[in-house]
Amino acid sequence: MNKYTAMDIANYIVWYANNSIGKPVRSLTPLKLQKILYYVTTAYLKKHDELLFPESFRKWQYGPVVKEVYFEFKSVGICHIDKAKAVIVQDESAIFGRKKVDFSVDKFEQDIEFKNVANAVINTLVDVDAFDLVEMTHDEAAWANFESEIISGIDDLRYTREELLEAKTVLIS
Repeated sequence: MNKYTAMDIANYIVWYANNSIGKPVRSLTPLKLQKILYYVTTAYLKKHDELLFPESFRKWQYGPVVKEVYFEFKSVGICHIDKAKAVIVQDESAIFGRKKVDFSVDKFEQDIEFKNVANAVINTLVDVDAFDLVEMTHDEAAWANFESEIISGIDDLRYTREELLEAKTVLIS
């Protein structure tokens, strides 16, 4: 059972990059967000043998992507993401059975294990150029072994748990 969604983790990365690093963030674009999300997920999986969220990473031209996160942040284009996105959740008491909920870091308050891994990965990667992160993911067998299928446009290639476990270990400072 996953306690988070991919959007929860993406929003945490956005919040942390903009509020907790103690220095101005050069740029957290949607592309860079996807790569940091990937490495936070793989680092957490390796350390705790647990996936953070149920959504899958897809094998896209520029590396791993969680579609749900992509569609939420794509409107930012190549610009910096300066704030987390609200999400729509089921709520039977709300009109139409759904409501909009703003991101709150309080959701992660007690999850020291997650924050230790995520913060370390974010600190390590936030100032790395987005296309250098793309190259890191392209160098991994999980992407490289499927390059021709990915480039030809096959849309539903997904990373397996085993491939996530084989991802590069990000040097955590």
